[in-house]
Amino acid sequence: MASLVASPGARALVCYMVVLALSLAGQQVHAGQPATEMAFDLPAQPLKQALAQYDAQTSLSVFFSSELAAGRTSNAVHGSYSPEAALRKLLEGTGLNVQATAADAFVLVPGARNPDMAVAQPPASAQRQYEGTVQSQIYQALCARTALALGDYRLALYVQINASGHVQRVRLLDTTGDKARDAAIIETVERVDLGQPPADPAKAFVLLVKPVRCDTAAAQSGPCRLPCGRQASR
Repeated sequence: MASLVASPGARALVCYMVVLALSLAGQQVHAGQPATEMAFDLPAQPLKQALAQYDAQTSLSVFFSSELAAGRTSNAVHGSYSPEAALRKLLEGTGLNVQATAADAFVLVPGARNPDMAVAQPPASAQRQYEGTVQSQIYQALCARTALALGDYRLALYVQINASGHVQRVRLLDTTGDKARDAAIIETVERVDLGQPPADPAKAFVLLVKPVRCDTAAAQSGPCRLPCGRQASR
């Protein structure tokens, strides 16, 4: 079963909108993450335990599957680092990379097996356009089923697309809280056909649908709307 390390703040959200973040797995953490340095004193230890301690100290969410973390040992982290730098250092030697999917959330993904055989990437604009297409198609597929309408649950999804442009592998990085819904999401996304292949079928996409508070400030700027054309109740 997939595991999730969630920050304390992620457990207390009551009125929801949704932030969608989608990017190629294996990219480096992008600029814009908190840069303030913190003092870390994390020994080398089982990776799951290290990530739990990291989460408790930084209040950032790290999504990862149990099978990905199983049997791996973290690198020791001692000294002052920014949260993202500390996480990268913690993962040194584990064979895993870190992917930023939101301002306060990361996903762990397998590192490249052979950097010398990396597939040439398309121009950034073409890559972003393809990412947008993947996000849009998955979004539409889920919205087409009332029971799967986004906004009522947190979703962390790992997707691979084959050379024909069809989704060939789907994995939830954590349960949505309903086993029947989990199965329905996988079944639905597996049917998605983009009609065009990715630049590198070996790479995967990570889709994070993260509930966030629809607070007073947001409500004042207009109605709080959920995806799929639904409006949040207050």
